[in-house]
Amino acid sequence: MFSVEQIEVDAMPATALRLLRPLVRAASFLAPAAAGKVAFRLFCTPPRRRGRSENAARSATGAIARLARAEATAIPFPCGSAQAYVFKAAGAARRGTVLLVHGWSSEAAFMTAFAGPLCEAGFRVVAFDLPAHGASTGRVLDMPLGVASLAAVAQAFGPLHAIVTHSFGGAIALAALAGSVPGQPPVATGRLAMIAAPCSVERITRRFGATIGLGRRGQAALERRIHAVAGNPVEAFEGSRQLAAVGVPTLIVHDRQDRELDFSHAEALAAAGGFVRLEEMSGFGHRRILQAKPVIESVTRFVCGG
Repeated sequence: MFSVEQIEVDAMPATALRLLRPLVRAASFLAPAAAGKVAFRLFCTPPRRRGRSENAARSATGAIARLARAEATAIPFPCGSAQAYVFKAAGAARRGTVLLVHGWSSEAAFMTAFAGPLCEAGFRVVAFDLPAHGASTGRVLDMPLGVASLAAVAQAFGPLHAIVTHSFGGAIALAALAGSVPGQPPVATGRLAMIAAPCSVERITRRFGATIGLGRRGQAALERRIHAVAGNPVEAFEGSRQLAAVGVPTLIVHDRQDRELDFSHAEALAAAGGFVRLEEMSGFGHRRILQAKPVIESVTRFVCGG
């Protein structure tokens, strides 16, 4: 649920989408509840990973090498276990714990470019694979599962000095911090850095429905299903309202050329209050931004209190 990374493009070729849309549109009208249920399942299922380009393969190799330096441990939560990776602080000093939260169809390894600088600054760094990603259990990822896994990792390694997120990881972290999923354990942090994060779950949901051809009745059924599973309607996961309620010092980093989540998402989040700082990047896009030196330096300074 609440997938951000254009899963319609990743999950199926354009030809399949052209064939699927008329069927989904018809089902939305004739059997909206069934159409909404199928759409919800697709919405929550991360796409299978395809072969990587040469540049992506090099990036993955570096990420996996960095991850190998961490201590791996499985953290149980009510619906499975989350694979966590612990990077120890350099030297004897320890300034607190920083939690790294990856995005949709990614994994902990791709957040590890932040680990070295943060460890050198004296922080213990913990990254983890969200459910249905990396080495964690599960086949689907919805908001309650994401929040439950984050809460379990936070409880195991907290208190948290800071949380650093990418994309969908930002939506999960905000929901966890704001208590937007009823019945989930509370999560707290001193600082929050959100990279290429979405501002509106409702906006993402409507975009998804339009992409697969979901009609008005089917879209309403999808959103009712989200409400039933998450315990709150999609409107409750509006990022700027959640961020205003949390109120911790926040850094928003976003690229002007992000094709998966346009810059208006960052501007909406930054409007949450004076405690939010927006830093605009250019030329890194949605995923390469995690490897960009200016981004790593900016996030490190922010976590350190700058």
